[in-house]
Amino acid sequence: MNKQEHILTIIESHLDSMTDLEQHIARYFLNPASIQDDLSSLQVTQNLHISQAALTRFAKKCGFKGYREFNFQYLHQLQKGRPAEDSLQNDLSRRVLRSYTQIRQQTEELIDEEKLERVAGLIEAADRVYFFGTGSSGLVARDMKLRFMRLGVVCEALTDPDGFAWTTSILDQNCLVIGFSLSGQTQSIIDSLIDAQDMGAQTVLVTGQPKKVKEPFSEILTVAMQNKSEYIQRISAQFPMLLMIDLLYAFFLEIDRQKKEKIFNSYWENRKLNGYYRRHK
Repeated sequence: MNKQEHILTIIESHLDSMTDLEQHIARYFLNPASIQDDLSSLQVTQNLHISQAALTRFAKKCGFKGYREFNFQYLHQLQKGRPAEDSLQNDLSRRVLRSYTQIRQQTEELIDEEKLERVAGLIEAADRVYFFGTGSSGLVARDMKLRFMRLGVVCEALTDPDGFAWTTSILDQNCLVIGFSLSGQTQSIIDSLIDAQDMGAQTVLVTGQPKKVKEPFSEILTVAMQNKSEYIQRISAQFPMLLMIDLLYAFFLEIDRQKKEKIFNSYWENRKLNGYYRRHK
């Protein structure tokens, strides 16, 4: 258990493993604004009509040694200040925001700054960069292309297996291919990265399941991942990857930042000029 994680997020993250009774207790603590009495074990068991043993099991399910430890952290963190989302009235809003908070916290734990610097260096050194992704990962690939091309990167985003096949056939040692697969098991992405390596290109896989990847790619960037399907329904599946891309973008921007800012500003100046000429034709 991450002690830096907010107590409400901790409860939320363990909901799916709880029994109905434990979820009943969890809902009580997830709505601190409605709690009027003290939180002694005696008071809570009376309010919820539960046993001391049930309260202890709930605390242990959240990763604590017992209710006393849970109660200490609960009161300590709420006294420091409640998360902004707890001012919301609808529990659905709070749960969505807590899911995003959990992904952000997991991302913070996964950050490998040396690896981000290496991948940024691979992008900087490549003559051409290709982003491969299907489905929601394809949207991430397109977003990455739009962002990096504005910094002068010669790049393209491919989102279907035919595109992957045509592209890998023209690669050489001066190319870089970055593939996106949250599961780490999207076969078209894995096979295309292997083909890219066979052509001499550098390869990077962005995934939430690095342990399932057996191939020796140049680098693997690990992103946060919620294993339970309800989290995928509650928040965007692209969000963990977009967070890591933001980090990679920041590291890449710092390589000869002045040059990249000049390219970026020139891009937008050209956009403005093209718009002006179209309006005055």
